[in-house]
Amino acid sequence: MEAGRSHTAMDAVMAGLEFAEYVKRCDALGAQPHLDRACLLVSAVFERNVDIGRSLKELDAFALDAEHAAASATDSYAMAGAVLDAVFDRAAFRGNSTRYHEPGNSLLSSVLERRTGIPITLSIVVIEVARRIGLRLEGVGLPGHFVVRFPDATSRLFIDAFDKGRIIDATQCVEIVDRHTGGRVTWSDRFLDPVAPRAIIKRVLSNLKNVLSHAKDYASALTAIELQLALDPGDSTELRDRGILFARLHRYDRAIADFEAYLERSPDASDVKQIRDMLPRLREERNL
Repeated sequence: MEAGRSHTAMDAVMAGLEFAEYVKRCDALGAQPHLDRACLLVSAVFERNVDIGRSLKELDAFALDAEHAAASATDSYAMAGAVLDAVFDRAAFRGNSTRYHEPGNSLLSSVLERRTGIPITLSIVVIEVARRIGLRLEGVGLPGHFVVRFPDATSRLFIDAFDKGRIIDATQCVEIVDRHTGGRVTWSDRFLDPVAPRAIIKRVLSNLKNVLSHAKDYASALTAIELQLALDPGDSTELRDRGILFARLHRYDRAIADFEAYLERSPDASDVKQIRDMLPRLREERNL
């Protein structure tokens, strides 16, 4: 489902409102958001002069290249190969391993411009180029990594977009998870299940929130949380995280309100005692 109109550059407030409206339109139709438009709206919230229409046309051009390479092939593996050639061989997209934690790696407009990103945003490029030529590829959210599943639902082959579109199997997925988590995560075959576009967008925003928080850009991290809540208003963990950021910004009334709402919504959460213990201190700070 496409949003109702084309976009050129827009300001951050307008982009945030359009993101929320787009998500609501999708909900009303029982449809999943398109990854390209949703992620480009997110980009426009955090970057100036994002031209969404131009970025969409760039994805169209990659798809046209892939379509020409695939010629009249209808085999899904041949079509997937044409997409990978277009994205990684001719357009030269690469994983940004040297500056992995840059916020721009989570912003699709920046990824398209620089031809580099993190696993999830590079996977989005692959998925969206494939969608344009009629090939449905699905994302797989491994712990600590993100890959794309080949179109055959029975296939155990995956695309590692962070590694120049390398084809890997399930055993290599296990090795990747073990490497990225330091062996702290017990493998489950459920990790190989595809995730819906809404969950992919949510993970992009979560990555962005974490990177910005780590950089102490709390105001921007709050913006990422607001987008998360527009996408999933029922996620109480975002209320908790917003409360933490409000506390760091000394906005104690807002922090207290979010923590109280979190405790009401998630009374059995593992961190309930910790949050309850924080509230008296925050009330004291508020009254100073």
